[in-house]
Amino acid sequence: MSESPRFTAAARGDDGLDRMIERLRQRSTVADAEFDAIYPEWVRRLSENHWTPVDVCVRAAELLAVDEDSQILDVGSGAGKLCLVGAATTGARFVGVEQRPRLVEVARAATRRAGLGNVEFIHDNAMSLDWGRFDGFYFYNPFYEHVAGFMPRIDEPIIVSPHLFTNYVVAACVKLFAAKRGARVVSYQGFGGPMPKGFRRLLREPAGAEYLELWEKSEPDEQ
Repeated sequence: MSESPRFTAAARGDDGLDRMIERLRQRSTVADAEFDAIYPEWVRRLSENHWTPVDVCVRAAELLAVDEDSQILDVGSGAGKLCLVGAATTGARFVGVEQRPRLVEVARAATRRAGLGNVEFIHDNAMSLDWGRFDGFYFYNPFYEHVAGFMPRIDEPIIVSPHLFTNYVVAACVKLFAAKRGARVVSYQGFGGPMPKGFRRLLREPAGAEYLELWEKSEPDEQ
């Protein structure tokens, strides 16, 4: 029987979770092991390879959320870590899209326990969504699992193939090309392809052993 998406003892009490959220808002350090304790054990095992570190989440959200009216899409949101941290620290609205229903369930359970009203998780393929309403996009190399056979696999299977990797990268480029003027993109380890025409890189900074890059669309909307 699969483990239900409950919080573990380290963060089971609402008061403890509320305190952690408040520390995030105050920009106090929250260790990944502490944050990941809100997830079931099978989700925690995946954190090192698949979920964005807390400090990177905080910085990425800061770069993406121009103000509290910003709407940010996390492409391949997994267990929802970036969205939860971003919503807590910026006040902007974060939407995560994820293909695996069990991860969506876990992310939604975490959102309810955290009492965050500016977070939404959608169970769908990101390429089926209209990206036009979003002001910013986050990519933590979401398509890489299609070509990285050595990575620990998430145990809820989806179809994986190099052909899909290419299709997703091309589709993401097309959607970004059509994004609104001023739309921002933050990538952590990239997304598998070059940024499309119309985007200029504003920042590239170290984030642990990797880099965060911030891009902004400076040309008019493409219809």
